[in-house]
Amino acid sequence: MTTTANANESKVTVAGASVQIFSGGSGPPLLFLHGAGGNRGWQAFHQELAKTHTVYAPSQPGFNGTSRPGWVSTITDMAHFNQQLAQQLGLGQYVLMGHSMGGWIAAEMAAMAPESLKGLVLIDAVGIRPKNSDITEIFMVSAETRAGYRFYDPSQVPGLEEYTRELTPEEGLVDFSNREMASRLLWKPYMHNPSLPHYLAPVKAPTLVVWGRQDAIVPLECGELYQQAISGAQLQVIDQCGHSPQIEKPQEFHQHVSAFLGGLT
Repeated sequence: MTTTANANESKVTVAGASVQIFSGGSGPPLLFLHGAGGNRGWQAFHQELAKTHTVYAPSQPGFNGTSRPGWVSTITDMAHFNQQLAQQLGLGQYVLMGHSMGGWIAAEMAAMAPESLKGLVLIDAVGIRPKNSDITEIFMVSAETRAGYRFYDPSQVPGLEEYTRELTPEEGLVDFSNREMASRLLWKPYMHNPSLPHYLAPVKAPTLVVWGRQDAIVPLECGELYQQAISGAQLQVIDQCGHSPQIEKPQEFHQHVSAFLGGLT
């Protein structure tokens, strides 16, 4: 185990895969699932969440430091894998939070084992197909174009240089591998599961859906559809914000999330 800026980095074996996990904080367990861009390690928003929770931020199979079992080739497979991970970590009943692709995985996990969740937080999640708009195609465009989709106003992003700097050759290889895995998972059907809205009916855990109003990848309509699909779900929309509110508007993001987490019993 190594320590990275207030977090521990360790590996556990799940279903034959060596899983990279960043963890830190104290309190009730919270499992955070990253998006298609991969795991960037322990970030400021993880540290903020760790003030009240023990946060686990694993790299998903095929991303960054985690190997991929041969049977993991769909988001549903990823959900089953993460269920096994939660059991391996001994989380018991826990808060599940996911961003973008990680939000889709989290939604499928919630449908599979709703009794295991103390709360569910979905951040600009893919997984449900919008009816009146489209999810942006991100795999056939340049890295610069793809990066431009992420934030509404880059000038307001704390630590922007970390997200815009040129990658080292090693980081470039990891990024290419992450994108290859993401395209394998998300391409057909593109960024959604037609059955997912129907799967979500049994989910009774308190649910918060957080969305950047100006998300250029996943339209706000998808957040509204998640709210409709999950009984009692709250939708909090952050203005002048793109696809990653936890990074672009961290103060507003944490205000909403802290109020939600503080209300869980």
